Amino acid sequence: MISPAPHNNTTLVLRRTFTASRQRVFRAWITPRALEHWLRPRGMGVTVSQLEARVGGSFRFDLEDGSSIVGTYLQIVPPEKLVFTWSGRVTQGRETVVTLDFLDQGAVTEVVLTHEGLGTEAMRALVGAGWPSLFDALAEVLSSPHLDL
Repeated sequence: MISPAPHNNTTLVLRRTFTASRQRVFRAWITPRALEHWLRPRGMGVTVSQLEARVGGSFRFDLEDGSSIVGTYLQIVPPEKLVFTWSGRVTQGRETVVTLDFLDQGAVTEVVLTHEGLGTEAMRALVGAGWPSLFDALAEVLSSPHLDL
């Protein structure tokens, strides 16, 4: 279940629990094959054309509609935390910052996503509507025994 947390009008905070180890959930965010299975709008394909999972490294995800999501890794603490910039169509090209905290809860992992710098309440609402479906797709990927993470 996703729980939104109150914050200011340019920051979105979501919490979601996944039935998977913290290591597996963390790796799903930095493994191209996994990302191509879940980090996409429903019904749209995505290609990970670049992914350098290191501080200062960048990523580029190309969507079937011709748009891209780009960013740079600012902090990587396996398997506890990822911080990266995020820019794409949904942020209207604005560079935002996503922080992911991976909390070990035994048999499950809680992910706390904080998406900052969204500019307006409308952008915050748009981004807030997208992450839950991505988290649903991530849950499906994490439950698949066929994806080596």
